[in-house]
Amino acid sequence: MAYSALSPQRGHCSWLLSRTNSEHSVSMEHPFMKTIYARSFSADAYAHYLSGQWHLFSKLESLLEELRPHHPQIAVLYDEALHRTHALDEDLAFWAGSNWDRTVSAATQRYLTQLSADAQDPWLLLCHHFLQYNAALSGGQFLGKMVSARAAELNGGTSGGAHFYSFDASCQPTHGRVQQYMDELDKLNISDETRDRMLACMQQVYAALFAMFDEAYALGPAEGITFQNANAAGETAPPAAPAESGVPPPLEPEGSVFSLKELHRYDSSQSGMPLLTSLLGRVYDVSSGREFFGAGGPYEIFAGHDASYNLGVMSMKKATLDLFEYELDEEDRMTIAEWIAYFDNRYGRPVGLLGDKTHPIAINDLPRPKKIPFSNVQPSSHPALAQSAASKL
Repeated sequence: MAYSALSPQRGHCSWLLSRTNSEHSVSMEHPFMKTIYARSFSADAYAHYLSGQWHLFSKLESLLEELRPHHPQIAVLYDEALHRTHALDEDLAFWAGSNWDRTVSAATQRYLTQLSADAQDPWLLLCHHFLQYNAALSGGQFLGKMVSARAAELNGGTSGGAHFYSFDASCQPTHGRVQQYMDELDKLNISDETRDRMLACMQQVYAALFAMFDEAYALGPAEGITFQNANAAGETAPPAAPAESGVPPPLEPEGSVFSLKELHRYDSSQSGMPLLTSLLGRVYDVSSGREFFGAGGPYEIFAGHDASYNLGVMSMKKATLDLFEYELDEEDRMTIAEWIAYFDNRYGRPVGLLGDKTHPIAINDLPRPKKIPFSNVQPSSHPALAQSAASKL
């Protein structure tokens, strides 16, 4: 059955994001990205990474400028405020000097070859646009802090070299700009056949990016840390020990029972109140993630609401919060299973249950999760991880 029949509110972005969730997780937990979280990367490795990004964005932005007059779907999403080439120029001057080596590496050349081929189809060019700019917007605030701090460590207290992650006022707040982007893409008329081709293209883009990450990491292998550990900063209890399969079973909720109306009280509107959110009726206290769920945070909309459907289909639409009538396919159910494993691992035992609303699926209907997103508890047999030796909640 077509997704448009299952849920008119879902949208193209949700469909694409849910089907590239494994690749995104691999990108965030790639060894090179972990060196950024840990501020352990070398200047040479980071300059190599920036060089690849410069060639990528320079080519992408040239193609977008050339093709937007001829393709309305590109014109709709085109925004020079998103462009990164000039920012990368500044960062490369900081990290590698004004005469940095513009040689194109082997992995970068493979990406550019794919980009040139995909540019023959405006829908596939949008795949690069979608992944590259939204990644910079979504992760930029955190990554920029890590890069700037590492620059200060390597340069006697002189920070900088993080313009790549800085966007002007028209893109602030960046999570709001991401949602605006997705709303605009969702309005486009994309056929099922085109969307399938876009999905295949996005998976190829991720594979090309992993090869670029591999190159940078090989220049300066270093110990890293997970995205989760970089953010948690010891504010939560230690993760539960993994079961033999690599992911522990869901934690048993505590005894409190909340009505949906009561849950609504625990949003970000009142300072000093805990922040609660519900996933399949399991109510979590996410106060330790206030930078995400609190006022102005990228996931503020989930505080005080049941977020099951949104998390299952990877959607940030307010209209589908507190939704209790829906259908999900097996991929979406796996996504929810992995989010439950993540919330248990990150925020601990649910503080209670939602008592007056029932979901069409129960926790026992979910498949066994293959991984805990954004943590080290990931079985080595996971197929996405096998491809690679990528601000979540």
